[in-house]
Amino acid sequence: MREINYSKAARNLIRFFCINGFLVEFLSILRLFLRTGFTLEIPGITDFNSFFGSDLHIAIVDFVCLIFFVIVFIKPNHIVFFAIISFLYSFEIILFDTLATNPIGQLLYLMGVSCLVFLGYYRYHRNLKIAISVLINYILIGHSIRFGTQVLIHSLISALGYTLVFLVTLFFSVSFFRFLYVKKNARVWDLSQYPELTQRDKEWLRDILAEKRYEEIAVASGVTVGTLKNRMHQIFNIVGMEDRIQLLATYSGYEVKF
Repeated sequence: MREINYSKAARNLIRFFCINGFLVEFLSILRLFLRTGFTLEIPGITDFNSFFGSDLHIAIVDFVCLIFFVIVFIKPNHIVFFAIISFLYSFEIILFDTLATNPIGQLLYLMGVSCLVFLGYYRYHRNLKIAISVLINYILIGHSIRFGTQVLIHSLISALGYTLVFLVTLFFSVSFFRFLYVKKNARVWDLSQYPELTQRDKEWLRDILAEKRYEEIAVASGVTVGTLKNRMHQIFNIVGMEDRIQLLATYSGYEVKF
């Protein structure tokens, strides 16, 4: 997976996530202790199955995830631990609670996959890895058949529904932020860097980039076409262009700023 260098703002945002995650884990562990009278159901654990159904098992997972949040808080570049946390909780919920009773397990699985996408795991052999991820997801869900056909069907409905909501939300969110980014970083030609240009010169350049004809610009400005062309020749020299064609080829689509 690729190493990512985050900006200071991104690192602070990741640390904010970690603080929230740490608080959730701490409160979850505290809730388990209070609910079981600080026993975590340890006396009732007699075999493998009873362990995985106990609060001790849940407390161990919560404590491990709490440690991971501390690590990521200290070293924000280790975002891979978010994937580990997501998959740990997702597997636990899907296998033991089932999506029929706790559908957030599907969102946690998708969050883990999203972390892997961000880390570049799907850069190579993308189709194969996507197929494997989908297959693992539905193999885990398939285990809910042990609770009955209705639970399996309900789990599949939850998986498909939450996946649809996640993907649609992701699509529109990404599209929206991409629009904001493009708008913020739109190409701008700042004519204030050319003090030799008059206000009318700048307006003429804007009109040319709007692909208006010389005749149209001359009439609107109250000058002859000859006068306009003579001045435009001087303007082209000022902005470092040879002619109208080069100007359009270089700055077509730019927003003109005076």
